[in-house]
This record gives sequence, structure tokens and C-alpha cells, in this order.
Amino acid sequence: MKWIKKSYLIFIFLFGIYSTSQGQNQTALLKADSLFSQENYQLAAIEYERFLYFASDQAQMPEILYKKAQCYKQLSEFNKACKALERIRLYDVDQNRYIQIKKELSLCYYLDNQIQKAQIQISQLRHKLKNQILPKETLLVEIFILNELKKWDEAEDLAREYINTNEVGNKILALQKIDSLYSKKNLPKLKSIEKAENLSRFIPGSGQMYCGKVLEGSFTFLFNGAFLALGIQQILTKFYFTGYAAGFGVLHKTYTGNMARTKHLAIKVNHQRHTRFNESIINYLLSL
Repeated sequence: MKWIKKSYLIFIFLFGIYSTSQGQNQTALLKADSLFSQENYQLAAIEYERFLYFASDQAQMPEILYKKAQCYKQLSEFNKACKALERIRLYDVDQNRYIQIKKELSLCYYLDNQIQKAQIQISQLRHKLKNQILPKETLLVEIFILNELKKWDEAEDLAREYINTNEVGNKILALQKIDSLYSKKNLPKLKSIEKAENLSRFIPGSGQMYCGKVLEGSFTFLFNGAFLALGIQQILTKFYFTGYAAGFGVLHKTYTGNMARTKHLAIKVNHQRHTRFNESIINYLLSL
């Protein structure tokens, strides 16, 4: 009888501990949900992680990790949101949850500027859906990704698909607007970085002019020309050390600096023009 009593007491003790921990865990979940509703996303994310740490029911893991990702998304910490979503075991979820997670992953990767990873998520989702249409939000993200990759024709086709498969005010006008936005005259006129560097290599300052910095290019040309003339003049008057140090020595620094500046300008101009074009597409599609 003694061993029966001992076993019974041990069972009661362990059950009490389990019940207490479960109760505390549910309290943590309720607290996390409350913090989320109060828009206190940082503390909500901590409480969701606390729940995950002590949770014994794996069935709740996808939902809680998804909520945690939403916290970081609201905080614009997209990399942390991606990491939370990556922890979800997709083979444990149904198709609706799978679609939801992939949709969020593609968006968060895109917002975190991880374009290739965002594209992979959309490809996997397309494979899962087979012949079905992508969710509206994911189709938009794919259009934005193709714009980032400068695949204008593919992006335009998807933009037209987006208009045709979703409710918009006037589809004919919307399609005409898309044709206009993606027309050849409206596509960003990107500068060739190689051409800009080659121009500056042979004529200092011409690369800056090519990138639209005429005043800066003119100053660079005169500045380099002045040190070249100084070096030649000093050598001709047999001041060889002065000619080399003050003339050609400084010229070498300004010449190499000019090359680096030209490359930077070409990249900057391309980025600005590309960004303006992308923003015009994004703003229009989001306004539909």
C-alpha cells in the first residue's frame, strides 16, 4: 500500500506542476495578444517567444510564430520577421496556412531587400498552387520584384494580369495607364557604368558630364589640367622633384579619385531613376 500512496502523491505533484506551467503559458499568450492589440509590438514579440519556449503543444507553433512575425513586421524589422516565419515547419500546416506563410515571407523578404529569396518564395507558392492565381498581395510583390530586376516586359504582363483578375474601377483605363507607364519613353534611362568610367579614363571630368554633373565635370577637367600643366612646366624648367611631387603626384591622386567618383555617380543616377520609376508603378497599382 505504501508504494501505491507514494506513486499517487508523485502523480499529483507532477500533475500540479504541469497544470501550473500550462496555466502560466496560457496567461503569457493572453498577455501577448493584449500587448499586440495595444500596438506594443516589441513586448508582444517577447511574450510570444516566452510562450513558444514553454509550449508543449506543437500544433500552436505555426500560429504563434506567425503572430511574432507580425510584431516585427509592424516594427519594420523585416529580417526578424523572416526569421520567425522560417521557423515554421511547413509540412505540419494545411494549404491555407502554407499560402499565408509564403505570402508573408515573400513580402518580408522583399521589404528587407532580399529580392532573390522573395522570388524563391513566390516560385514555391506558384508550384504549390499549380494553375491557380496567386493571392492579390503576392502578385503585387512579384511585379515589384521584376521591376527591381529590370525585367520590364515580364512585370508589365503581370501588371496587366493583376488588373484583369482583380476588381478595379475602370479596367480599360487602368490597362492603358500600365501601357503608358511601361512604354519605352517612360522606362528609366540608365547610364552605362563602364562607359562613364571609360570617358573619365581618357578625358577627366567627361564621365561626370555624362552622368549629368556638367559643372562638376568641368571643374574636374580644369583641376586635372592645371596639375598636368604644372608638372610639365616644372620638368621643362628642370625642377624635376617639384614637377613630380606637386604636378604628377597630385595628378595621380585626382585622376584615380575622379574614376571612383564617376563610378559612384553613375550608380547613384541609375538608382535614383530606377527608384522613381518603381515608385510610380507601386503607387499606381496600390491606388487601384
